[in-house]
Amino acid sequence: MTYKKWLSLSFLALVAGCQGMMIQEGAAPVNPGGDVTLIFNRANKMLGITKNAQVYVDNVKVCVIFNGKSCTTNTSAGVHTLKMDATFSGSLGTYSHSYQFDSGKTYRFIISPNDSEMIAADMNNPLALITAPTYYELNKTSTTSDNGEFTMEALKD
Repeated sequence: MTYKKWLSLSFLALVAGCQGMMIQEGAAPVNPGGDVTLIFNRANKMLGITKNAQVYVDNVKVCVIFNGKSCTTNTSAGVHTLKMDATFSGSLGTYSHSYQFDSGKTYRFIISPNDSEMIAADMNNPLALITAPTYYELNKTSTTSDNGEFTMEALKD
């Protein structure tokens, strides 16, 4: 087999493998159930991050949201920590925040790229080795963090 044919077949196998991983990733989320409805809408950012947003409620993956898509899940009333990370994240941090949810209510959230982190974590940027860890340390507390590749905002009804 010639070098060019081998290289072409290797590239096709790599692309096919990556597509298989994307399908695999979408199968993992579960709906914990409960009488509180959580709706997550991902902003459609064509030039922004192209990774999928993974949403967790109390460390249980409930959604994998593609660019411009949404997800609905349920949980029980009470205090819950919502966490968000990107697929194959190279970021030092994640988004996390604790919320109090009331029984029978619906809560809406908008997910968008965390532009500050995207700049800090750009490994083509020679200052990234300094700015990314600094950004991470300055934007975390014991209960919240907004230093991942995505950020999330609770919408007011």
